[in-house]
Amino acid sequence: MGETSMYSVNANGLQLELATRRLSGPLIPGRHPHLQVVLTNVFRAPAFVLMALLLVAPALYTIELGARTHPGLAIGCGLQLLGGGGLLFLDRHRPTAGTHGLLRVLALAARVLAGLLALACLAIGSMLVWQGLPPGSRSAYLHTAGWVVLAVVLVGVALLLAWPSRHIPWLWWPFIIPFGVSGFTAGIAFRLILETSTGGRYFDHVATDRHAFEAVLVAAFAWTWLGLLIGLFRAAILAIEADPVRAGELYHGSGRFLLTRLWKQVRPVAFIAFLVVAVAAARVFDAVLGAVPRSLQHDVGTATVEWWRLTTACEAGSCGEAAAYALPLTAALVLAALFAQDRINARRPSGPGPSRLVRFPAGENTRWWRRLVVLPAVAVVLLPLAELVYVAVRGTAGSESAGVRNILADPALRDALLTTVEVAIPATLIAVTFALPVAHWLAASRIRMLVPGLVILTVMPAQMYLGSLQQAIGSFGWFGTLVPLVFTHAAAGLPISILVLRGALLAPAYTPAADALYGLASLRTILGRTLTVVGPAIGAVAVLEFIQVWNDFFLGLLISGTGGSPWSLLLWGDTRQFTVNSAQLAGGALVSAAVPLALLLITWRRWLVPGLTGGARI
Repeated sequence: MGETSMYSVNANGLQLELATRRLSGPLIPGRHPHLQVVLTNVFRAPAFVLMALLLVAPALYTIELGARTHPGLAIGCGLQLLGGGGLLFLDRHRPTAGTHGLLRVLALAARVLAGLLALACLAIGSMLVWQGLPPGSRSAYLHTAGWVVLAVVLVGVALLLAWPSRHIPWLWWPFIIPFGVSGFTAGIAFRLILETSTGGRYFDHVATDRHAFEAVLVAAFAWTWLGLLIGLFRAAILAIEADPVRAGELYHGSGRFLLTRLWKQVRPVAFIAFLVVAVAAARVFDAVLGAVPRSLQHDVGTATVEWWRLTTACEAGSCGEAAAYALPLTAALVLAALFAQDRINARRPSGPGPSRLVRFPAGENTRWWRRLVVLPAVAVVLLPLAELVYVAVRGTAGSESAGVRNILADPALRDALLTTVEVAIPATLIAVTFALPVAHWLAASRIRMLVPGLVILTVMPAQMYLGSLQQAIGSFGWFGTLVPLVFTHAAAGLPISILVLRGALLAPAYTPAADALYGLASLRTILGRTLTVVGPAIGAVAVLEFIQVWNDFFLGLLISGTGGSPWSLLLWGDTRQFTVNSAQLAGGALVSAAVPLALLLITWRRWLVPGLTGGARI
C-alpha cells in the first residue's frame, strides 16, 4: 500500500512531502543537463580570459615593476588605498540605532579610533606619494586634480541647465552632438577658434600663451561632456515627473528649496555622471596633443601626458619610472570609483507618504524665458562645428582652402578611415558578444563580489596595462598590426559593457520578470528573452563602444604606432605645422566626425537613453 509519516506520504510509487516553510521562486523542472552547464561556462569564459590577459595581468606586472623601482611611492599608494578603504568601510557599516549604554560608547570610541587611523594612513600615504613623484612631474598631477575639480563644476552646471530646458523637446540633438566628437577633434576646433580670434598670432609672453592654451583645453573638454550631462539629467528629471510619487516628493516634499529636493532625487545619476566625467578628466590626452603646440605640452599636460613622455623616453625593459608614475593616478581613481559606487547603490530615502498626482499647467512647455536661457548655450555648442566648416571651406591665413576636398582626395586618409572601420566593428562585436553572457550570469546569480572588480577595471587608467602590452606586442613582432589593437579595445570596453548590461538585466527577485529572465530554460529561450528585455541596453553598449573605438587616439598610438594608424594618428602628424595644414585638419576632423555623429543622433532616443537609464521590463 504505502507509508505515511508526519511530513510525507509514499503510496504506489508517488511520494508527497509536506513543505515546512513557504515556497517561493520559479519552478525547477529537474536538474540542469550537464552539457548545458558546460556550455554556459564556455560562453562566459572568453570575457574573463580576455580581461585577465589584456587588463589584469599587465596591470599586476606594472604594479610589481613600479614597486620594485620606487618602493616608497608604492607604499604611499598602498597606504592611500588602506586609509580610503577604511573610511569607506566605516561609512558603509554605521552603528545600529538599537545599541545602548556602555556598548554604544565603546562602539563609538572604536569607530572614532578607526577613523583616525584611516585618516592617518591616508595622510601619510599622500605625503609619501608626493615625495616619491619626480619634482618635474608633480605639476602634471596638480593639473589632473584641477581637471577633476572641473568635472564637479560641469556636473553642477549641467543640472542647472537641465532643469529649465527639460520641456523643450528639440533640445536634445544640439546638446548631444559634441559627445560624438573625439577629444582630438575638439582640441583642433578650439585651437582654430583661438587662431581665428588672434589672427594666427599668439601672445608676447610664454606664460600668456600657456594660459591661453589651458583655456582652450578647458573649453574643449567642457564642450565635449556638458551636452551629455545635460541630456542625462533631462532624462532623469522627466522620469521623476512621470512618477506620481517621486514628482510629489520633488514639488511638495520636505525641504525648503526646490534645488535641494531635486538633488536628492537625481543624486544617483549625478554620481554616475561625476564618475564618468572625472575618469575622462583624469585621462585627458587627445585634446592636449591636438590643440597644444609641442613646446607647451609639458607645461599644460596631465598625468597621462607625462606618463606618455616617460614611456617614450625609456628603453625596453627599463620603464620602471613610467610604471611607478601611473600608480598614484590609479589609486585615486579606484577610491573615487568605490566612493561613487556606494552613493549610487545607496537606497533612495522613502518619501513622506502617499503623494497626489502632480499635473503640470498647460503651456509650461513653451514659456519664452526657457528658450531665452537655453538659446545662448545652443549657439555655444554649435560654434566649434561652424568653425571647422568655415576653416575647411575658406582656410586661414597661411593655409589653403577646400580642406574637405583635399581630404577626400587624399588616399592616405581614406585608407586610415577604412582602417578605423576595420578596428571599430570587430572590437564592438567582441565586446558586446562576450559581455552579454557574463552580465546575465551576474544578474541572475546576484553575485556582488565581482562588481567592485569590474568597477575598478572600468576606471583603471590605460597606462596601467598599455606599457606592459606594448612591450609584449613588440617582442612578438605584432607592433603596427591591427589584431592586438582590436582585442585591446574589446578588453578595455568589456568591464563597462558588463556593468551596463547587468544593470539592465537586474529584476526584483521572485517576480515574473525574474522568473522569465533567470528561470531554467534552453539556451535559445534564454537568449530570446534576454534580447527582448535588454535590446536598448545592448544597442547602447554597442553604440558607445563603436564611438569610443572610432574616436580613439591613445590606445592606437601605444599599441599600433603610426604605421597602421586610424585616422586620428594621421591627423596628428599634420598638427606639427598647424597653421599651414589648418584647412586639411578641419576637413579631416569633419569627415572623421560624420560617422559617430550620425550614429549618435540616430540612436540617442531609441537606444542610448532607455538603455542607460532603464531596466529590465517584461
